[in-house]
Amino acid sequence: MLVHRYFVFLAFVVLGVILIIQVIKLRRKGEQFLGKPAIDKFNFFTGKMTIFTSWGLFIFKAISPDTGYITVPAILSWIAVGLLWAGTIIMSIAFIDLGQSLKVGIPIVPTRLKTDGIYRFNRNPLYLGVFLISFGSCFYFPDLINITFVFYGIFIHHRIVLGEEQFLSARFGLEWEEYRKRTRRYI
Repeated sequence: MLVHRYFVFLAFVVLGVILIIQVIKLRRKGEQFLGKPAIDKFNFFTGKMTIFTSWGLFIFKAISPDTGYITVPAILSWIAVGLLWAGTIIMSIAFIDLGQSLKVGIPIVPTRLKTDGIYRFNRNPLYLGVFLISFGSCFYFPDLINITFVFYGIFIHHRIVLGEEQFLSARFGLEWEEYRKRTRRYI
């Protein structure tokens, strides 16, 4: 019996529920969830789509374990589940810590610079979580297409981070520079 697949389902359910709760809180306060892309729209949206497709393949492999042309040893499946849960926990904490500042893209309305909570240790915990889950997907479903999607998505998301950092530098100036100097980008 492939117990790890239940941990895959549970992780994505937890992540989805926390995101939905945060978006509902934003809506109740009249806040927008969508901002504007930090890079050109084509790369922004293709980067998002490749990452989400990879996550979909993660779930699909859990539903149909015989999918794919590579037999995955149990140890790799458990490593993938570990990465998935690490990413889920980091992203969940980041969603909650961002509160009203949670946006897809650059916020259109004024926000404050988050430097507390999980953001004390990492400037981009949401992206770190995305990367961990995506790498987990590569272990769980080591298909060339999936791996290509993950690496393209991570490359694009790194470009998004750089664009967001330019925005933060312009909006928050010295406060951002001090935070940037004392806090790592990813790890």
